[in-house]
Amino acid sequence: MAEAFHKSEFINRDWVPKVKLVIFDFDKTITNKHTGGSVMLPVHATDGFITGNFADLEFFKFVVPFIKAQGVQVAIASFGEDDPESLLSGMALIRKYLDTAFGAKKSRDLFPDHAIALWHPERKTPSRDEKKVGKEEHIAEVVKNLSVKCKPAEIVLFDDDSTNIKIASRKGHRAVMCHAYSTKEQEKGKTTGFSQDVWKDFVKSKGGTGGGCCSIV
Repeated sequence: MAEAFHKSEFINRDWVPKVKLVIFDFDKTITNKHTGGSVMLPVHATDGFITGNFADLEFFKFVVPFIKAQGVQVAIASFGEDDPESLLSGMALIRKYLDTAFGAKKSRDLFPDHAIALWHPERKTPSRDEKKVGKEEHIAEVVKNLSVKCKPAEIVLFDDDSTNIKIASRKGHRAVMCHAYSTKEQEKGKTTGFSQDVWKDFVKSKGGTGGGCCSIV
């Protein structure tokens, strides 16, 4: 399947000199449907269910190692937390998805725990509103954890939330909207979340511009 992506529209590297860190949102960006941050039903923790809940699993499995092969770091920034009453939640939930996609060892090589920033801003600081701060604190955390020396414009955020995209753009990042479509819209041909279509637009734009948004309409 990976051979299908060995085309210039996916692997052109014009964006590489402009980027040092690519950050993915989790729910409705990596995933198709929102996980709600926790799993309450055993069926939703099965490999079969999880495999079917990726937005574009085969492409995600191709593009993450490709990005890392260019010397660019990858990370995940998500609003979430552990729920002791659930079967699976927080970091364990994200790790389960990544392990399902890449296998346990490779998933940790690609996304070590310190490359995953996971919390609700208001939980850490009650006065913080995620609609005002977006993913900026998460981005700062992974930059620190990964020891990435970069300018704001050398960071790319892929996210399905327009507020997060607008805030990231204002902060000077390359912010790429990953539209989250309903099942009915997907049946009509819409590709949801982080997909090969989103990546093709990113590559075609040569990574866009810092402080600018790609595919936000």
